[in-house]
Amino acid sequence: MEPEDYDRLLAELASSVHSEVVTLETAAGRRCAHDVSARQPVPRFPTSAMDGFALDATALRAAQAGEDVRVGGDVPAGHPAPGLVPGSALRVMTGAHVPDGAEVVIPVEFTDADPTGEPPATIRVSDLPETAGHGWNIRAIGEDTNVGDLILGAGDRITDAGVGTLAMLGISALDVIRPLEVGLIVTGDELRPEQFVTADEQAENPAALIHNSNLPMLATAVRESGGIAHPRVCDDDPERFSRLLEELAGQVDLIITTGGISQGAYEVVRTALEGSHSTFGRVAMRPGGPQGHGRFHGTPLLHFPGTPAAAYLSFHLFARTFFDGRALAERWRKAVFTGADLIGHRRGVSLLPGRYTSTGEIEAAEWARLRDFARAEAIIRVPAAPGRVQAGDVIEVLHS
Repeated sequence: MEPEDYDRLLAELASSVHSEVVTLETAAGRRCAHDVSARQPVPRFPTSAMDGFALDATALRAAQAGEDVRVGGDVPAGHPAPGLVPGSALRVMTGAHVPDGAEVVIPVEFTDADPTGEPPATIRVSDLPETAGHGWNIRAIGEDTNVGDLILGAGDRITDAGVGTLAMLGISALDVIRPLEVGLIVTGDELRPEQFVTADEQAENPAALIHNSNLPMLATAVRESGGIAHPRVCDDDPERFSRLLEELAGQVDLIITTGGISQGAYEVVRTALEGSHSTFGRVAMRPGGPQGHGRFHGTPLLHFPGTPAAAYLSFHLFARTFFDGRALAERWRKAVFTGADLIGHRRGVSLLPGRYTSTGEIEAAEWARLRDFARAEAIIRVPAAPGRVQAGDVIEVLHS
């Protein structure tokens, strides 16, 4: 199956992720747990789009005939509008409440009035455009936003503009995705319990030890996604691995493992969980084909390959569904490709590092190693053979 199909299988696991209510002041950078719709219109009352004068229909006809129009008072922004005497005008400021019965707001520059100081006793209007009809320069109730309009969708990140819009709608608190507590278990006899292997240790036993790149990489990815990481390292002993699962399952929302899921003799994750807790198989993608998922005492499990580039891609394709509340199929974006042709692989979708050019197109790196993704701005999706990507094609990319 393709990555998007596999991600849909994970939807039931992701649905167990919880939310919390936060105040608007602390919501920036968080993701909405549910759709947020407007509960009131904007504007809530008719408002003036200009500094000028509100006239009723009678006063407008008099103004169009070149007659003086009496001004009955002033309406600053933030103050209730007094009644509009038939055949007269009220001076209104931008954003001010337009009085009932007003036909138009005539900008001050179309009158003989001084724009500052006290309102004049009368105004005379000149050079009115033919479009100066009913509702001219009056923002109607709900013109910007109507009750029920979608403001932010489930999984949307709340930006500064989002905070401002929510405040405009009188929303002072909202439901957001709670920071995920994520257990990380990186497996393999070749790894030491410490996060990094020292140079001295490597010199003593260079064939057996490697630097543990997956643990700091995934812990960073969890934090950058808004979660809290609980890192662990395990050797290839299934009993020790099971004890770590028991320890983490009661305190985290999700457990991610790396390594131990292929067909070899020392596949610790597969040995401990297959048939009882987790399902393992192959997704039509490269790197990262071997995948697994399941539950342990109710806690969702994601099992990624141990190869660093594959673990990196698996996180951004599949784990991000849990953080963002949005399926992989919804997270792909469009970009215009440039560079040499990319030929689809017979075993499935190819995932390549991509960087944007100065003219806005995206080009692919030659290799798909972790070091190549370190400089990438996006993940390029190349369809399986016989698919191919050529310069000028609109392709799918994932911003990591």
